Order: sequence, then structure tokens, then C-alpha cells
Amino acid sequence: MANGAQNSLRRVNPEQNLEYKRVSSFCILLVVTLVMTTVTFLNPFFMKGQLRTNNNEAVIVRHVNNHFNELAKVIGANKDVNSNLLTTKQTQPIADHIIDYAIGVPWFKFNNIKLAQQILHDIESNIDQEASSDAQLVQKRLKRQGKNAPYDVIDAFNLDLVTLGGNIAFVILVVNITLFIMIIISLRSLINDMLMVMNSKTLVHTITAAGMWAGFWLILISGILAMIPIIFNVDEIAVLGCILEIGSSIFLDYVIAGVVLYILSAIPWEISSPNN
Repeated sequence: MANGAQNSLRRVNPEQNLEYKRVSSFCILLVVTLVMTTVTFLNPFFMKGQLRTNNNEAVIVRHVNNHFNELAKVIGANKDVNSNLLTTKQTQPIADHIIDYAIGVPWFKFNNIKLAQQILHDIESNIDQEASSDAQLVQKRLKRQGKNAPYDVIDAFNLDLVTLGGNIAFVILVVNITLFIMIIISLRSLINDMLMVMNSKTLVHTITAAGMWAGFWLILISGILAMIPIIFNVDEIAVLGCILEIGSSIFLDYVIAGVVLYILSAIPWEISSPNN
């Protein structure tokens, strides 16, 4: 048994072993990233839950109010364009409808009139007598706009950009699924190749080492992405700025996932060490 292990190790030179680790690490990192991206940023249920966390509530209120203030300006109802005319309760339904439109149904989007009408309905139903006088004024002016109101909402809320973002999200989803299948097939083929030149213990040691490197890179990259909204002002980068701000807390979850991956890989890596 020991002689078989030694013969196996002799057949794998250091350069080849390093190449196996690099390719395996890249595959593991890609698989983890694709899965986490799909179940977080491309998952409407997860994203709507994120909007209700303490940090992200303030982000959504600010961004929705910016567009609502722009709407007030478009229809000539603006008095104080720098104030938050809508409360958290009034902005959440609008944000939910935008998320449902962009990533709720995985298909290409060509028309955003229905989304504009949903936002109009949210404004109509959620702005009552207890709302600010400026918000009530916007509501009244929108009623006077009649059939033009949805087009005012499209302009003010940049819904054409939301449509583009929804189509990009669908393309990313398709690419994620395709890449995931291809990488799993490649990873299986790679493991079969490795089994031809190394025993099971060496294979586990190599794969878990790759898992540790994948965890390290996931921690590093996600940590940098989480810091972007803190270091830089991303308010003026339209939809992307909002995504980066909301994504900051999600990327911290990725960091935690990287730590878990590193620890789970480190334990069998140590057990399968040639010295044990």
C-alpha cells in the first residue's frame, strides 16, 4: 500500500501537480461564484428580502425618492426636490415591482408600460392623507396627466434602463447555467485524469488545497467589492450604483462563504497530508 502511494507520487512531477491545483482552484471558484450569484443577485425572493434589512432600507428609500423627485419635476409638481417625499412603507412596493420585473420572470423584456402602470398604482394606493403635502401634490398632478402618466414614470424612473438591466440579468442567468454545466463536466474529466496518476489520498490533498485557494480568492475579491461603496461615491452611477450599495452586504456573505470553504477544505487537506 505504501509502495503504491510512493509510486503514485513519483509519477506526478511538481509542475504537473501545481497545474492540477491551479485548474481545480479556478473551477471550484467559478462553481461557487456562479451558484451564489444565481441564488442571490438573480433571485427575486432573496433580493426583496435584502431590501428589508436595516442598511438597505435606507438605500432604497433614497434611490426611489430620487426618482420620485424627478417625477415631480417632470410633471411640474416639485417644491423641494432634495427631500424624501416617500416613506419606507411607500417605497417598498415600488422597489418590489421593479425587482419582479427585472429578475422575476427569466425572459427578455421589451415593454415596460405595465411596470410603469404598477408604479402608478403604488403611488395612487400608498399615498394617503397622512403622506407629505408634496407627495399628495405629485399624486394629484399624475391623475391630471391621464394617458401620459405612464410615460412620465418611465422617464423619471429610468425604466428603459431597468428593462436593459433585466435583459442583461437574463443573459447572465443563461450564461451561469451553461458555464456551470460545462465546468462540472470539465471538473469531472480533470478528476478522472488525476486518478490515473495519483492515489485517492493524494487526490483529496490536491483537491482540498485547490479548495483552500478558491476560498482565499473568494474572500479577497468579495471583500474588495464590498468595500467599493464605502470608499467611493456610487450614487451617481444610476442603477449600478444602487446595486453596488445593496450588494455590499451580499458580498460580505460571500466573504463568509469563502471562509467556510477555506475551513472545510483545510481539515481534509491536513488529514490527507503525506506526512500523516
